[in-house]
Amino acid sequence: MQTSTTGYRCIPLPTDEIERLRRAPRDDFGNGLEPLEASGPCRHCLRYALPGERLVLAAYSPFDRSNAYRETGPVFMHADGCAPFAGEGLPPAFAEKPLALRGYDAEQTIARAEIVVDGTAHARVAALLADPAIAFVHARSFTHGCYLFRIERE
Repeated sequence: MQTSTTGYRCIPLPTDEIERLRRAPRDDFGNGLEPLEASGPCRHCLRYALPGERLVLAAYSPFDRSNAYRETGPVFMHADGCAPFAGEGLPPAFAEKPLALRGYDAEQTIARAEIVVDGTAHARVAALLADPAIAFVHARSFTHGCYLFRIERE
């Protein structure tokens, strides 16, 4: 595996999870999964859908522990498949966008949060991950609060 020059990696929803949801008639919370034309970011390739691309909207929780911070929310994924994000640093679709960054500790509780509206997301991610109390960071939509992707130290 190539080492990142950023010191962190952005992790999309896993391919096996995406494929499972694409094939399922319902998500894990009972919501029907129907392809639709919508504008939104796919949580697998980490880019916004182009006009005419179909997305599936599902409820998803990126946590594996049950606690008061365990959120479930809407996520889009390409209905017809896509390659997972494998780039370095922040995905281009999000590098300059306003983001909510939430740093979680090993118990998956929020240790620190940042709102980025000035194009400094890379520096803010690096600062969050420099804190030993933070195990990982979630990037979330600034406007809707939806989960986008996970960020871990390299």
